[in-house]
Amino acid sequence: MKHILNTALLAAAILSAANANAATTVVDFEGITSENLIDGYGGLSGWEGIGGFVGPSFGGVGLGENVFYGLQGELRFNNGPVIFHGSHYQAYAFDPQSPFTTLSLFYQNQLVHQTAYHSLSTGTLEWLSSGYSGLVDKIYIYGGGEGFGIDNLTYSAAPVPVPGAVWLFGSGLAGLMLRTRRHRIG
Repeated sequence: MKHILNTALLAAAILSAANANAATTVVDFEGITSENLIDGYGGLSGWEGIGGFVGPSFGGVGLGENVFYGLQGELRFNNGPVIFHGSHYQAYAFDPQSPFTTLSLFYQNQLVHQTAYHSLSTGTLEWLSSGYSGLVDKIYIYGGGEGFGIDNLTYSAAPVPVPGAVWLFGSGLAGLMLRTRRHRIG
């Protein structure tokens, strides 16, 4: 009986480890300046294409010392698709007639989700959820008339599917242990 219990515990450990999610990444721009912001920072490429810079928050609106400021552009996730959670965001458009700010999410060059936010400045960074839980490999941010500031851009690596071989191995191992036990008893 003890042998079967150990086998069951081993199979449960293997299966639970295979379903574990990757850690969340938060890109916070702390400890860098615009000169240190290179493609690949935070696992993303395209920073220079947005036309932005990293600097101290204006009026203390940041969550830390630095905020990324930009106008519009595309960011690509370097290490494969991710689940994009969102970012703290502030628009810098003061005209109610200015265009909306949009956050467009893409996977394999297909638009999978788009969210529009009115571009009026609130004077503070607010959390804007992506509103989408599927895979994303690039995001496009259009900042409206005056641009935007972001901080704590947050994403998680895509969960890795459990290969069928792991399930097959676990069930085969359990079957062998059960057979061995029956052989010893009989």
